[in-house]
Amino acid sequence: MGFIMRTIEEYRNCLKHQKGKTIGIIYIFKGECASGYDHYECWEGDVISSWLHAVEELGCLPLLLDARTFCDKTMNDTLPHLDYVINLNNGTVDISTLGLITSVCAFQNIPCIPCNTSTIITGENKKISNMLAKMIGLRVPADLSCTHGGGIIRPVALGSSIGVRRIEETNSELHIKEDELYQEFIRGYDFTTPIMYDPITMGLSVLPAVLYAPDNQSPEWFLGETQKKDHCGYKKISIRISDELSKLYLHLAKTIGVVDYCRIDARLNCESVNDTILYERNGVPVPRAYFMEINPMPTIKNNINFCNSIESLCDSDPIYAAYFEYINYISENATTTGFILSCAIQSFIDSKPKY
Repeated sequence: MGFIMRTIEEYRNCLKHQKGKTIGIIYIFKGECASGYDHYECWEGDVISSWLHAVEELGCLPLLLDARTFCDKTMNDTLPHLDYVINLNNGTVDISTLGLITSVCAFQNIPCIPCNTSTIITGENKKISNMLAKMIGLRVPADLSCTHGGGIIRPVALGSSIGVRRIEETNSELHIKEDELYQEFIRGYDFTTPIMYDPITMGLSVLPAVLYAPDNQSPEWFLGETQKKDHCGYKKISIRISDELSKLYLHLAKTIGVVDYCRIDARLNCESVNDTILYERNGVPVPRAYFMEINPMPTIKNNINFCNSIESLCDSDPIYAAYFEYINYISENATTTGFILSCAIQSFIDSKPKY
């Protein structure tokens, strides 16, 4: 049997049917003082406004609520009707509280973007995602004992490179916490690969990867907390990954329940940025890519990695071109975040049973 695919005209009609929906944007109020709700990071105005613009761009109605108000209104039955929720509850110290908004959405049967509670908990826990990646066939850095120096420590449940640190070769004994991974350090460079629902093929699709090429060119460099926060010490290069690696990435994403979008971070094992030239034709092969983590709740805002990856397809991707043509015809204000939102909404529409 062949694949069922939409035409571009059918896709434009899908965009028209998305118009008029009410979409809740649920964010974290920085003054929230719940004792179990500590955050190391909250998405701020640039992220919130990017999503707000995206909702209006589609001709939908935004409802902006903080997490506590959303939960209170839901339980008191005073919440206005919502067709979808965009979950901006991120960066909690306790990984279990990342599922707060998604669980409330499940209780009310409201589709939640980007994922549900089980996907969050499975994906955000690096111990679990590393085991799944290895089981699927991806290469994973070897676990090291505390008697070995030269490895790298990654907190199990924290994002944004928080707490990632390299251990000196001379360090003969370490204390590794239960909530940390201590793994072999892979010489090379960090790269990230977005995955997103494709409304034409009606399935997940792997987008171009983005490699962090350090200014010092050293394969000992890694994207640490300071570099991630300050956006310094590197430049971004778009790279291809092989078809075989793409298939494994899609397998992993589907295994943890991703339906609309996510991002996979890995390490490219090489000795020079120039080595990436070798992969321009066939893409990064499986043996050269070492899985680090899958992020089912990646930061989405204009001019970030996810958007940079999509924009690199601008001249060749018919979906992206059709979206911008349609939105610009309506409002002359199309954004990549709006495109991501439209694809996420379509993933829920397409997954509904058709009787």
